[in-house]
Amino acid sequence: MKRVLVLYYSQSGDVRSALEALVAPMRAPDVEIRWQPVDTVPRYPFPWGAHEFFDCMPEAVGGHAPQLAPMELNPGERFDLVILGWQVWFLSPSLPIQAFFAAPQAQVLRGTRVISVTCCRQMWQRAHGTLRELVSRADGVLTDSIVLTHQGGSLAGYLTAPRLMITGRRDKLGLLPAGGVACGDIDALSRFGQRLRETKDRWSEPQPGPMISDLEPVEVNAAAVLAELAVIPPVVLLARLARLCGGPGNPARRPVLWLFVLMLVVFLPVLLPASAVLAPLVRRRLTRRLARGLPGVRDVT
Repeated sequence: MKRVLVLYYSQSGDVRSALEALVAPMRAPDVEIRWQPVDTVPRYPFPWGAHEFFDCMPEAVGGHAPQLAPMELNPGERFDLVILGWQVWFLSPSLPIQAFFAAPQAQVLRGTRVISVTCCRQMWQRAHGTLRELVSRADGVLTDSIVLTHQGGSLAGYLTAPRLMITGRRDKLGLLPAGGVACGDIDALSRFGQRLRETKDRWSEPQPGPMISDLEPVEVNAAAVLAELAVIPPVVLLARLARLCGGPGNPARRPVLWLFVLMLVVFLPVLLPASAVLAPLVRRRLTRRLARGLPGVRDVT
């Protein structure tokens, strides 16, 4: 009997839907699949209020994890495979996922193969690097990653992602595509689940290596990578400044948060087109750089 732990945090439902599509082909009499949601105390709202949405930016960027909600998960339990579903919040793993890694329950990853499944906008590279470090600190082995990005590309996601988070609406708006991950992209995850089912004898191998990299589970856009590299320093600086002004909900840090919003409104609309122009010059170098930590990267610039 093989044991699989599906560990996840989902707000809009994209992560849960993606995991269901991935895991469906793996169901078999000799495979035990356990679903374990992650949450915090108090819970984060969905849809968000605009201020609450931006107010969690300093903690997400700075790695200040909130309290993990009680879980029916023994840190000493052992699984043959852990599938971790998560999102990106402000260039970082979502705070509930950070809360899990700050808690004793993260010991369940010790010595275990981990497959990451991310639903996010185009800017996810910094967050994935952080997640890789968190898995490594928990003595887990991150062997494969699947990245699902919002439909419509970086410019569209710049508008549709905040709309989805703050209003809960994902329908089309004028020329903008629907928010979130496309249903077709989610359904296509079944091919990865089938491969995992076929290779279940490798789940617990002593020196685990990639199992789905030849199926190209990660698409990278060099323009989005360039934009993210440019925006990381000011975001980190503003996050630190906001923390110096107080913790979550403190009115003293509101001016810094609105400065962050202003940067998004003024800086990104200029940065994204400029990155698209420069991307062809550096895309090979960026793709090679990402491939070192992300097996199965495919350039879609």
